[in-house]
Amino acid sequence: MFNDRRVGNGGYVVVSLKKAKTASTSAADLLAGFQKEYGESIGSFGGQLANADRIPTGMFELDLALAGGFPRGKCSIIYGPESSGKTNIVLLAIAKHQMLWPDKTNVFFDVENSFDPGWAEKMGVDTAKLIVIRPDYAEQLVDMAESLIYTDDCGIVVIDSLAALVTTQESDSSAEKANVGGTGLVTGKLVRKTTRALGAAEKAGRFPTLFYVNQIRHKIGVMFGNPETTPGGNAPNYQAAIRLRVYGKNIIDNKVSSVMPVRKETAFVVNKWKVPILSASGKFTMVTHPHDGFTVGQSDDVGTVAEYLKTFGMFEKAEKGKGWTVVGDHYDTQQEFKDKFYADEKFGNEIRQAIIERLMKEGELIEEGGSPHD
Repeated sequence: MFNDRRVGNGGYVVVSLKKAKTASTSAADLLAGFQKEYGESIGSFGGQLANADRIPTGMFELDLALAGGFPRGKCSIIYGPESSGKTNIVLLAIAKHQMLWPDKTNVFFDVENSFDPGWAEKMGVDTAKLIVIRPDYAEQLVDMAESLIYTDDCGIVVIDSLAALVTTQESDSSAEKANVGGTGLVTGKLVRKTTRALGAAEKAGRFPTLFYVNQIRHKIGVMFGNPETTPGGNAPNYQAAIRLRVYGKNIIDNKVSSVMPVRKETAFVVNKWKVPILSASGKFTMVTHPHDGFTVGQSDDVGTVAEYLKTFGMFEKAEKGKGWTVVGDHYDTQQEFKDKFYADEKFGNEIRQAIIERLMKEGELIEEGGSPHD
């Protein structure tokens, strides 16, 4: 029989797969044969971990819950009501990905036709290195997304959002005509094609990451249980390594504006994880307007960081009560540490990452609002 194997330029190479007929008496011998014929990456004892990288967002509470950030090389879903911070989260992830892996190209599928380059830049995204695609219909997006994942320099692929996908059948027909399940069928193809593409990329030593942004709807007539559902069917939920449900709340400062929020408080719940996490829920606050010395996209998380450092015995009063000793360095005041924490981005990130790595090593689950030893 025959099987097609996709190559990097989008073409196919047809290879013959001979049915194994052997006198071998062990599965180990067969595995060795598979590795010889198909390559070492076809399989192994224990399923070697090819990649454990995380993509942080810079929102410490969220990154902490996700054990460092979203898993690189996997699929993650972010969903919730309008204005809950879904797109902001993926923009923050893109910005950090551009810093950590500058040789990779990120792609944003603007299905909702709402991408704002100016806002993306405020969130830290280098838009000159970001491909923005506005597909005409869902089938077009599926083919483009699959092809991009097969490329050698693919970083993050964001689809914003699944709820806005329109199939060719729905687009070409009158609004009077019902199109039940049409989007779900195309979304199922998207899941199958991108799952295969992500697997092929991992075998080749590449780790493109897929983000689905989705909305919520409410089932009609549901009297008991959760009435919420998500457009596009259930297929994406099976593909995702992380499903993040977010809730947004605007914080107003009347001294700045009586209508425009200065911060966005986002509560989140991790509904599924195929990768290690440290907390199933939590919340973070992101600055949406320059305020109290913070810029757009920053989070006032030094208080949370300090609490963990104190728990670890790494944030203590200096000898004779003069100043503070934090991670081995002396500071005359706590404000001095706070100023350095925000002014030196590399220093702040190292502190955050050190906390996450220690908690991962200890293997502790953190309850919302708690400390590691509560």
